[in-house]
Amino acid sequence: MIIALQFKKGYFYIYFGGASLKYIYLTNEFYQKYNKCSEIEKKHNRPYAMLLIKIDNVSWAIPLRSNINHKYVVWSDKENKCGLDLSKAVVIEDEKYISSGKPTIRQNEFNELKGKNHIVHKKMKKYIEKYIKAYFNQHIDRNKTLCKYSTLQYFHEYIQNIKELEKNEVAFTK
Repeated sequence: MIIALQFKKGYFYIYFGGASLKYIYLTNEFYQKYNKCSEIEKKHNRPYAMLLIKIDNVSWAIPLRSNINHKYVVWSDKENKCGLDLSKAVVIEDEKYISSGKPTIRQNEFNELKGKNHIVHKKMKKYIEKYIKAYFNQHIDRNKTLCKYSTLQYFHEYIQNIKELEKNEVAFTK
């Protein structure tokens, strides 16, 4: 059930009994900062709409994409392979990287994601955990591939545990 719709400072809020989905665009400044990071999705003709969520006090922006061919996704239109691509999530370190533009989202995708804040949060958290395990076990081909194509490789300093494990050079197994 939608309680309220509100436009404020570039965010598009949809409230569902206390949980809100925040759709944003990123600024050119963000893309300039990460211009050498090849896995960060960039479109020159129109920006990706992103869903902003917070996990462990870190703000993550997850892009809505089409033609997704892997399992790290929250589907918004499975038939057309559209959804929130967890493997391409980025950290938003500063609000200056959030555009004041109002995101445009296809109605069917909007309807499918309504009320799924908890699911998105849970799946993103699981994806981060999977990435950490894969990172410390890259001798396994599938783990090496996951790490190679994930944008999380650019944000280790924001991922809890990975920084400490890297310092201690502890192999994370299981």
